[in-house]
Amino acid sequence: MKLKCIIMGAVLLCGAASCSEDEAVILPDYQDVEGETVSGETDDPANRLAGFYVLNEGNMGANKATIDYFDYKNTRYARNIYPSRNPSVVMELGDTGNDIAVYGGRLYIVLTGSHKVEVCDAITAERIGQVDISSPRYIAFDGNYAYVTSEVGGTGDNGSVVRFNLSTLKTEGSVSVGLVPEEMVVTGGKLYVANSQNYGVGRFDNTISVIDLASFSFDGSITVGVNLHHLRIDGEGNMWVNSRGNYSDQPADLFKLTRTGDTFGNPVALGIDCTNFAISGDKLYYYTTVYDANWNAAYSYGTVDTATCTPGASFITDGTEGNISTPYCIAVQPYTGDIFITDAKNYVSSGSLFCYSKAGVLKWSVRTGDIPGHIAFVAR
Repeated sequence: MKLKCIIMGAVLLCGAASCSEDEAVILPDYQDVEGETVSGETDDPANRLAGFYVLNEGNMGANKATIDYFDYKNTRYARNIYPSRNPSVVMELGDTGNDIAVYGGRLYIVLTGSHKVEVCDAITAERIGQVDISSPRYIAFDGNYAYVTSEVGGTGDNGSVVRFNLSTLKTEGSVSVGLVPEEMVVTGGKLYVANSQNYGVGRFDNTISVIDLASFSFDGSITVGVNLHHLRIDGEGNMWVNSRGNYSDQPADLFKLTRTGDTFGNPVALGIDCTNFAISGDKLYYYTTVYDANWNAAYSYGTVDTATCTPGASFITDGTEGNISTPYCIAVQPYTGDIFITDAKNYVSSGSLFCYSKAGVLKWSVRTGDIPGHIAFVAR
């Protein structure tokens, strides 16, 4: 594997007819990824990806959220592309990126610290507009609506789910859910919301809120484990969610909820301390972060057969997991099955992105922005 770094320059001064002073435009850094194994294509022309975005969270309050883009056609990774695509936007992208998604030809970036969802063109990353939402967390879609979890806005100290119209980018109501709602999934005309905890107070939620999308109203809850975070639907339509525990007498775990008709029930705890996970086909890929009494972290990787709930060995098979300092995000390329792991390193400097084959062999890696936390794939 050969990596060739091309630094295109950090700052370009350009004049504007309507401005009395030159305006600084930050250009991306580029890194070429060379080799036959870099591909987003399959034999079916319809099953191809143009590339993917990486959202770098940046430190809270530092206004350092950035987006990177990997282009499968020229196998080039571009760091911090937003400023050059949107040179007139003051303060650039914003503060504390928490989620990113591509839907209907647009790119949606959730920025918790800036209290907004940034909306861009999915191909050019040029800004279309923004939706102002207090303390947003994650985003999901159904039809012509987007749904965003918010830390605030619910009954009492509960959080809420805010709905906005994709055509007008105007909010159209909200529904109270649980404590600091995190990820969501849409299935069977319902929105399922993982609730977590009231940070700093020591109160933990243990439910998945259910919202009926037709009426956009609360439709009950499912009791699972405390402090829920990531939510996924597998190929058989069953639901998976990880619990982070209460950091005391209730340990972290991974749960499977079996679909029965239009409902989910019988949460089964697998006894796996799962920090984050992705599902592809009948396999779940996860990594685990465990801290000792002195807050020293240890990391491990594994798989689960989603049909049988049977745990498997690490999905990294070539011994290179030691190159990953601080795993922070996991995603699976939907067509090739490549597995992506981001590395936040020390949380204050550039991170890394590692691409593994379906067989668990490292194919390539690149440098990212600060705290690479979320990946969104772009179709051709």
